[in-house]
Amino acid sequence: MKDSTLLVREKIDYSEARPIATPIFQASAFRSGDPNFYTRNTNPNFEDLENLLAKLDNTNYCVTLSSGMAAISSVVHLLKPGDELISGSLIYGCTYRFLSDFCQQMNIKLKFVDLSDLEKAKSTITEKTTMVFFETPTNPFLRIIDIKAISTILKSRNSNAWVVVDNTWATPINQKPLNFGADISLYSGSKFFSGHSDVIIGAVTVKNKLLYDKIKKYRFYHGAVPDAFSAWLTRRSMQTLEIRLKRHEESIRDIINYLEKQPLVSKIYFPEIDGVQLKAYGCLLFFRLKTQDYSHVEKFMNTLKLFDQGTSMASVASAVANPFNGSHLSMSEAERNDIGLDEFVIRLSIGLEEVDDLVADLDFAFSTIN
Repeated sequence: MKDSTLLVREKIDYSEARPIATPIFQASAFRSGDPNFYTRNTNPNFEDLENLLAKLDNTNYCVTLSSGMAAISSVVHLLKPGDELISGSLIYGCTYRFLSDFCQQMNIKLKFVDLSDLEKAKSTITEKTTMVFFETPTNPFLRIIDIKAISTILKSRNSNAWVVVDNTWATPINQKPLNFGADISLYSGSKFFSGHSDVIIGAVTVKNKLLYDKIKKYRFYHGAVPDAFSAWLTRRSMQTLEIRLKRHEESIRDIINYLEKQPLVSKIYFPEIDGVQLKAYGCLLFFRLKTQDYSHVEKFMNTLKLFDQGTSMASVASAVANPFNGSHLSMSEAERNDIGLDEFVIRLSIGLEEVDDLVADLDFAFSTIN
């Protein structure tokens, strides 16, 4: 063969190779006859991650997507004009804005309600409700929404309706929504799954093949696929998920014990763990700074050395955020006030650093506030 042909066609046949670690299938297309014919349809790295996530959520069906927001979009696209969506009011700010805009454009009736209050849920969910969507623990404030109770209420009024749980903050290690009556569980895998602030990816697990086919069709035609490397990184990181969660949980207990004695903290928000729906919880908490001067919030956050300021969380590195001016900024000020969120609420994401170092860092930051 001539050089130009060699450059293109010369390859070693690795079909007999049996690596211990799954390789990265960095390919846009596969040879004729391979079921993975095109990566916009599927890819072995997607399937490897999907197989694991499906098993963790006690189902056979999972679809990975390009981000957590793509996962949410794929699910709400199950709705059609004239349907009714009831959403928990305590959800990620971008989700709140997306649902508001999408439902308005698609002529879908939308209601936001605090679904941690079952009386409000009972009075809002009707036979016209097509889907109920929520995060639990909630975002912000980490309230618990009873998945089984919400599912029972909805199915008693519309047996064909869907219960959708954003399970990002609990993870399937600590909470399995499909076990409690949810039809769909979705994730931003950029958080706990990847765990290192280096991946954007999403996932949806569902109870049945009909929903699976619809979500996968959405991914194919909207091009909402992750890339092979992101799927590979996430699958690799999942091997340490349970170990990381246990370390998060141990450290956050010490952080809470410290904050409870801190006079500049007026309230701590952390979920009630019943051991049934929610088996355990760690990493994230919210607290309210005892001040009416926002400059104190800024000074506290800017003084911290071991807490990165950013929009994400659930990484090996600790982080601090002001949700009012960060994760929920896409909501109007009135909408933020309606859910009880103001600029004096601070979110901490506790990483894997030595907890004594984190406490010392927090202690010094509090000491700078007069």
